[in-house]
Amino acid sequence: MIPRQLHPVVHFTGIGGAGMAPLAAWHAARGFRVTGTDRQESSNLEWLRGLGVDARAGHDPALAVRSTLLVRTSAVAEDHPEVAAARHAGIPCVRRAEALGEVTRSGRALCVAGTHGKTTTTLMLGRILREAGLEPCVIPGGVPTEPDDALVPGASGPMVVETDEFDRTFLRLFPETAVVTNLEEDHLDCYRDLDDLRDAFGQFLSRLPFHGRAILCADDAGAIGLRGSVEVPVLTYGIDAEADLRGVERDDGAMDVSWKGVRAATVRLGVPGRHNRLNALAAMLAASLEGVGWEAAARAVEGFRGARRRLDLAGTFSGCPVYDDYAHHPTEIEATLQAVRETEIGRKVAVVFQPHLYSRTAHFAAGFASALAGADLALLAPVYPARETPDQGVGSEGIASRAPSGTPIELVAGRVDAVDRVRRVAREGGWVVLFVGAGDVGSWAFDLVEARA
Repeated sequence: MIPRQLHPVVHFTGIGGAGMAPLAAWHAARGFRVTGTDRQESSNLEWLRGLGVDARAGHDPALAVRSTLLVRTSAVAEDHPEVAAARHAGIPCVRRAEALGEVTRSGRALCVAGTHGKTTTTLMLGRILREAGLEPCVIPGGVPTEPDDALVPGASGPMVVETDEFDRTFLRLFPETAVVTNLEEDHLDCYRDLDDLRDAFGQFLSRLPFHGRAILCADDAGAIGLRGSVEVPVLTYGIDAEADLRGVERDDGAMDVSWKGVRAATVRLGVPGRHNRLNALAAMLAASLEGVGWEAAARAVEGFRGARRRLDLAGTFSGCPVYDDYAHHPTEIEATLQAVRETEIGRKVAVVFQPHLYSRTAHFAAGFASALAGADLALLAPVYPARETPDQGVGSEGIASRAPSGTPIELVAGRVDAVDRVRRVAREGGWVVLFVGAGDVGSWAFDLVEARA
């Protein structure tokens, strides 16, 4: 833990981010005076202010230099005005990864890693431990949809930490238990190739203490492929017949769970999709290491209703459900479409997809085109650039050009064009509409819903 006597005032640049807000709240709950800024107003800033944090919209170097330590999100460059001002004033500046690492050093950290599913698994695990009375302190990378899953940053029990591979964040952490949900190509702006990414996951697992445990998904080749390089005991979960904790899917949507061949529980999740059933198994297995019984874990996870921007129902338009989803990788889009087909039976599916990063769009163009072919209509919005410029990859046209013949893909000019196009489609009735991507496309869903009002 960062010594409070040395750094009593901590400023967070980018405090409204999904990973930064819980970290700032954790420090505020432990007596630090916390300030922070973000580009614009958000529900996270409002939440932080309710916890006594001086969280403001609009960056302010003058506020930053009144701190004793500055923590910046990796999305903020070294030459950001607040960072530059703090450095000029002699104030230490660290990345979120370093600050989070100090947090995990201060307690027993159950860290959830993987290319996909981290937020949901983290929140599921937190819910199980909380209902078991263990008072977990959960630091996720997303916001739960249900008030019952609200974050309690001052909780004193086990730490449940979403662990990101981006910018090699997880190599700064000190896990006692580590979950790897899956491992496949992503964040290739930070890694040379898949082998480099795989090596980083191996380094993360090597940080486990001799009394630690690694929990790997048996259904994912990337995750289970790490098994041979792990020095501590490994436990596995999945639908795969060889998994230690195995789920068997039933026709009624439930899942029978067995532990090393012995029946353990039956789970009926409130969130759809095989990917969520796998996430639930991961959370149940991690909770079992904390002494939670299988039936208790099953009851707790059944009450989980999801995280914001994870197949999050925004409302309806002309009787058509409208969802917001964070998927920004081909595998995630495929999982989202599978979950929607599972629940919205008989409806046609329209997807508005906003690619995230030019480099990711270039690398996964064919994969995106293939995944989007699973929709009945796919509208491709311009790339959300985040920290990149167009010369670092390709635009949405690169996806459209790789679409299989007959794929219903259309390019749209942006927010207004996308909402107008999908409004015309939805008025036909019988559709479900998805707004998908890691940029600002989630807010577009509410344009459609509000248009009806």
